[in-house]
Amino acid sequence: MAPVATRALVLQLAPLPLLVIRMGVAAVALLPWCGPVLRGPGRQYIPRLIVAGLLGMVGYNLPVTIGLQWVPASTAGLILASEPVWLLLLAAAFLGERVSRRSWAGAAVALAGVAVLAGPGVLSSRGSSRELAGVSLIALGTLFFAAYTLMLRPLSRACGPVPATAASTVAGSAFYAAFAATVTPDQLERLPAAAWGELAFLALGSNVLGMLAWNLAVVRLPGPRAGLLLYLEPLVSVAGAVVFLGERLSAELVAGGILILGGIAATWAPGPRDKDPPPTGTPVGHQPRSIAPPDS
Repeated sequence: MAPVATRALVLQLAPLPLLVIRMGVAAVALLPWCGPVLRGPGRQYIPRLIVAGLLGMVGYNLPVTIGLQWVPASTAGLILASEPVWLLLLAAAFLGERVSRRSWAGAAVALAGVAVLAGPGVLSSRGSSRELAGVSLIALGTLFFAAYTLMLRPLSRACGPVPATAASTVAGSAFYAAFAATVTPDQLERLPAAAWGELAFLALGSNVLGMLAWNLAVVRLPGPRAGLLLYLEPLVSVAGAVVFLGERLSAELVAGGILILGGIAATWAPGPRDKDPPPTGTPVGHQPRSIAPPDS
C-alpha cells in the first residue's frame, strides 16, 4: 500500500519534505533497537549497515517518491514488483552466481513489461517526458531496493534482523536531516488530517513494521516461500489504487502486469537448472551455484 499512500500524499507535499518527516519519524521509532549493533562485535558491521541504509532509505525511497508525482500508484506497484529481476541481475554481476537461460528469458520478459507500462505514447512526441522520467525513477529505486535486500540479508543474520533493520534505517534516514529546512510551518498547517494519517502509515507502517517484517521473512523463510510474498505487492498496490485513488485498469497496465508477473514466475519458479560445464580451473564439486529465490 506504500505506493498508494505516497501517490496520495505527494500531490499535497513535495517529495523532499515528505521524506524528511517520514524518515525522521521512522528513525526515532527504531532508534532504541540499534543498541546491539553499537556494542561489542556488532560495531564491525556499522560501515556496511550505513551503506545498506543509504541504498534503502535514499536510493530506493527518494527516486520512487519523486517518480510517484507523475506515475499512477498502480503502475508504480507493478514496476516495484520487478525487484526479483534486479536481485537476479545483481547476484549474477556481483556475487558470481550462475543464471540459467530460462531465468535470463524471464528477466527479459519482466523488463519488457516495465517498458510496456511506460506506454508507447510516452515514447512519442505526444507523450509526457515527466511520465517517462517517473517510470525510470521508480525502476531505478527498485534496483536500489534489490541491492539493499542483498546487502542487508547477511547483516541480518550476523546482527539479528531487528537491530540490522533499525541501524540501517537510522543511518540512511540521517541523510534527510540536511534537508530539514525544507519543512516549513506553513506546509504542515495546510495538510489535512488524511495526509497526516498517510504520513504515519508510511513512517510507522511501511518503514518500521513493513521493513522489519520483510527482513525477518527473508532470513527465516525458505527461498520459494519468501519469493512468493513478492507477488502480493503488485496485487495489493493495484487494488488499493483502484479502491482509494479511483485509478482505472488500462490495457497497458494489464499487459505490462502480465508480462512482469509472468517473467518473474519464469525466473524464480523451481525447476531443472541449465547444466553448463564449470569454468576452467573450478574444482569438480565446486561449480558456481545457480541463482535461487531471493533469500536462498
